[in-house]
Amino acid sequence: MKRMSILQTHSCHSSYNRLKYVFNEPVHSYQKTDKRVLAATGFNIKMLNDNDGRISVTQNGAYLERQFRTVLKRAHNPKRRYQAQTIIISFDPSEFDTSDLKAQSQQALQLVQHYVRKHFADCQSAIAIQSDGEGGKLHAHVVMNTIRPSGKTVATNRFNIQKLRKDFDEEMQTNYQKVTGRQWTNPIHNQSNRQDIHNLTTKSEWQQQLKELINQIKVKVTNITDFLHQLEQRGVTVTERQKGKSWTYHQVVNTKDGVKELKVRDFYQRVDKQTGEIKSTRGLGQSFSKSEIEHYFNKKKEKENQNYDRRENNGLEKVKTMAADAKVRIQRQRRINQIAQQRLEKATHDEERKAAKQKARLSNQEQRQTRGTKRVSRQATKSKREGRSKQPRRSKEIEGPER
Repeated sequence: MKRMSILQTHSCHSSYNRLKYVFNEPVHSYQKTDKRVLAATGFNIKMLNDNDGRISVTQNGAYLERQFRTVLKRAHNPKRRYQAQTIIISFDPSEFDTSDLKAQSQQALQLVQHYVRKHFADCQSAIAIQSDGEGGKLHAHVVMNTIRPSGKTVATNRFNIQKLRKDFDEEMQTNYQKVTGRQWTNPIHNQSNRQDIHNLTTKSEWQQQLKELINQIKVKVTNITDFLHQLEQRGVTVTERQKGKSWTYHQVVNTKDGVKELKVRDFYQRVDKQTGEIKSTRGLGQSFSKSEIEHYFNKKKEKENQNYDRRENNGLEKVKTMAADAKVRIQRQRRINQIAQQRLEKATHDEERKAAKQKARLSNQEQRQTRGTKRVSRQATKSKREGRSKQPRRSKEIEGPER
């Protein structure tokens, strides 16, 4: 099945969030590539370069946003509600089959770059080519500042979806073959019978299937950006009306009357201004309106934050309990160490006292031995002296008295 390139456009309150989403989000799907951005460029903006001087596929959203903010300050109202406008171009597999992402991403970038230069060269913009969506299709994000470098506002009618599609079809008709070497024909006039899962035949059936699709996607994603991206991946584009307050859903389908682009408002009521009476209600329904879907995701985010806070609190309580347990263990170990130290000091003291007693005992023994030796020596000396004094007297007694 062939389809034309799909374009959609969105107004963004924060250029920082959009640039960060395009360049710094984790890869959404690894089906085709492990890179978030395959090729990048920009107009009226400085981008980071690789060592070889080429524009890097790795860009810093905050760095780009600072340049957007510098231009935004030149506006009459720098605190305007919408800071950026995005254009998303999704190529059909018949245009780029992603068999050679390196070459085809550069070809897609060349086509989108030429298109932006032709129609938005006076604006500040950043362009990224990606293929990490759920279906792995090659697509382009163009993030554009709502203020031109001159300080003038970019007119919102320049982002009319029908005009954008017409202009990009002309771009493909003129340059696709020059860039890729393959011929491009307007698929909207050469579509074979659709074999998609819906097989839509009437507008009412299409609206019913669209409601089911929206409800399915709402459950799967967590924010409105991913919600719109998932719709776009399934061929449904969303445009804004009533100065961004409401939506209109679009899809090219095969009806009984041939291939047509069907569209339906999200929710609309015609009210009598005098009486307040509701005269008619149109669209998919109030639950499919922009305000209700935004409210749905805000509540979802609030619930996730509450769950996160609860987990954080549980984790904090767990940490506190672990800290208290650790403190008790430290105090117990400290007491054990104190007791062990006291025992060691007592044992050391006992050993020292025992050694001192032993030393004193040995010293006493030595002293007694010394005294005994001295006494024996004195007795021997005395005996010897006494022996010498008695011997002469015995000699005189033998000789007798002199005459």
